[in-house]
Amino acid sequence: MTTRDRYACRNGIEPRTKREPRKTGFSLTEVMVASFVLTLVMSGVMVCYLWCGAQASLTAKTGWSQNMALRTSGKLMDFIRNAQAISAIDEVEGTWVDLATTSGTVRLVYSNAVNALRDGRMYLQMASGSETVVSRGLTEVMDTGGNTEPVFYVDPYNRASNVLQVALRVSEPTSSGTREADDDDFAVCVRFSVLLRNAPSAHH
Repeated sequence: MTTRDRYACRNGIEPRTKREPRKTGFSLTEVMVASFVLTLVMSGVMVCYLWCGAQASLTAKTGWSQNMALRTSGKLMDFIRNAQAISAIDEVEGTWVDLATTSGTVRLVYSNAVNALRDGRMYLQMASGSETVVSRGLTEVMDTGGNTEPVFYVDPYNRASNVLQVALRVSEPTSSGTREADDDDFAVCVRFSVLLRNAPSAHH
């Protein structure tokens, strides 16, 4: 005890104590907890950002497929409806059909030269040359058993009905010309039947 402290005690004055220095900054535990919370927040933000990007891409691809499906079915319906008769059809794979028209016989062909690319086309083959109806994005429809449905089909027991059935699958191709291995989320299956209104039996 110093002389000043002894003097303070004799005169009823409490001696002064040494003050503890004030702490500044954060402890290691506080820093670790804050870092952990920040990591959780940033992870949530990144997951949300990636999910929104994936949904935007899926919406764009679905829109393309639906638009192409409508345009494709509209073109085919208009052409087939104006035909006069079904002259011949591929009864094995159903990839082509011959239609009699006022200007002669025209063959409507589905072609997918490289099946691995899954990027088929649709052509009109005429005496004067070929015309592309659909340039990209077509594949054949597969049933629940994994079997491929014919693109063009006529009921063999009712050929006189002059009704042609069409089944197609439309999906947006990637920029490289290939397709995703799994495009079920945005692919569109189109099935419709068309009555040849210019066929002789259609007027009875």
